[in-house]
Amino acid sequence: MNQEKNKNLIFISFFIMLGVCILLYFSRRVIAPFFIAFALAYLLDPLVDRLVSFKLSRTLSVLILMLTFFLLALGCVLLLIPVFSMQAENLAKNIPTYVGVFQQWMRPVLDLIHGLDSARVEEFIQEGLSRFGELPMKALQFSSKFVWGSISNLFNIILMLANLVIIPVVMFYLLRDFDAINNKLLALVPPRLQAKVEEVMRDIDQVLSRFVRGQLMVAGLMGLMYSAGLFLCDTPMSLSLGMMAGLFNIVPYLGLILGLVPSVLLTYIDSQEWLSVVSVVGVFAIAQAIEGMVITPRVVGDNIGLHPVAVILAVLLGGELFGIAGMILGVPGVAVINVLLSRGIAQYKGSTLYSP
Repeated sequence: MNQEKNKNLIFISFFIMLGVCILLYFSRRVIAPFFIAFALAYLLDPLVDRLVSFKLSRTLSVLILMLTFFLLALGCVLLLIPVFSMQAENLAKNIPTYVGVFQQWMRPVLDLIHGLDSARVEEFIQEGLSRFGELPMKALQFSSKFVWGSISNLFNIILMLANLVIIPVVMFYLLRDFDAINNKLLALVPPRLQAKVEEVMRDIDQVLSRFVRGQLMVAGLMGLMYSAGLFLCDTPMSLSLGMMAGLFNIVPYLGLILGLVPSVLLTYIDSQEWLSVVSVVGVFAIAQAIEGMVITPRVVGDNIGLHPVAVILAVLLGGELFGIAGMILGVPGVAVINVLLSRGIAQYKGSTLYSP
């Protein structure tokens, strides 16, 4: 009888989890800001608890914390504005140099055009004219795609602006009521299971906190590698570009794009040598290989108790299912699942279903 109940419980739990996963997947765009707000609230809750320990109300503590972060963000923006202004001035001064470089790039193309045989040019023109009749239909197709694309982009912009409002509002209420929500959820658990649930939640909390520390460590190591490599390549602003690439490395591919593109452009304009550009690309390629194969699997994986292969699989699978957000949250999500599976397996081995 107990075996039959255990089997039914396992099947019911499996289908409930499957249904929740399907629901989350199809509603991912709507619930994404709520997940972000929850993640931020979860990370900031210890700071709120620390402020509450100084005899402040929880609402006031949340307001102080959010205001502090807003002022810090505003201060960073104000500090960066002079830097951007100076770089814009340097860009304006170097425009003649950039024009000269562009002319050098285009000279082979212009020489090729001037060297073409007139008969080949006429044949090319006739072929182009023969295709001219297809333009109205192609223009109509392009117009319809453009209209639908514009509507989609407008919707995405509206959604992004709405998220900018939703995230801080939801985060405020979650931070204010974080402990109350935890207590209410725990009260729904049968009393005989509350101790086990609290133990599991503590394990999950430890895993997630170690994940955050691991990600910050990875970002710091990547910033050092990028900066050192760009310095050896004589790239202008090597320290700033390297640290920026390392900081944004927390978001997969964002740090690579923000670091590689300006580094390549500045290096080529400064040195006028393709070998230097190849060296810069090599720096980013080697750093990415080391990060993907060694640093993240070892640093993050060891911190949260995951095998390096599981870390790589979590990043790839998360990106395939949920895009950039999935790549960021894939590893901590798998770490949480690993904690639950470990507890579930231990419970299963101790049940009569495993050893009657």
